[in-house]
Amino acid sequence: MESFRMLPEGVSVHFTRMPYAGTGTEDAEKSMLDSLEACAKLLAGSTETVGVNVVGLAQGSATAFGGVGFDKTLNERMSKAAGVPAISMSTAVLNALKRLGVRRVSTASPFHQKRMIEKFNEFLQGNGFEVKAWRNLDLNPHQVVSSQPPETAFRLMKSVDTPESEAIVLNNPNVRTMEIIEPLEKDLGKPVVTGNQALMWACLRAIGIRDQLPGLGKLFQL
Repeated sequence: MESFRMLPEGVSVHFTRMPYAGTGTEDAEKSMLDSLEACAKLLAGSTETVGVNVVGLAQGSATAFGGVGFDKTLNERMSKAAGVPAISMSTAVLNALKRLGVRRVSTASPFHQKRMIEKFNEFLQGNGFEVKAWRNLDLNPHQVVSSQPPETAFRLMKSVDTPESEAIVLNNPNVRTMEIIEPLEKDLGKPVVTGNQALMWACLRAIGIRDQLPGLGKLFQL
């Protein structure tokens, strides 16, 4: 996974998967969150488990479906269960955009469910951002998305760029973006924020790790 390649020396990342039934519907996304506390405890809930220092929720759409403030509720649930700081992907993206000092963005999603990106756009707008352009692809299911080459994300994110947009955002952990973040930033002359990049950056910064890692865009220089 991309997250393993975004780590400074001496830092490890650990995963557990959440049950997921369905493909992109709001009910399916929300039902996945029923296991949120159990998964957080599995990672950090006792000395017999992994014992991580921070928990990140690598899920984009489900963390935005609940509207403004829902991401914070999820953070609180995870943190209470795990006993360590916790950050959802949508929170991480918000923090990244604020740290970059941008307000006008374009958004992209690889999935065919139009409602997923519409809810994310509503989430951003409710948090004070302007969405200047957006686009989703017609890819489904998740296995098809995850099998896409990085060039798919590059073309998709470039296609939503506008002169008014200060940054390009893809809030999804299931598509490869690591290889294209820096080349796309150089091409467009503006920051690129992706789900995995933002979540790893936010988790590292939350536990005091401030390494400026190469190849991961402007965000990882902050």
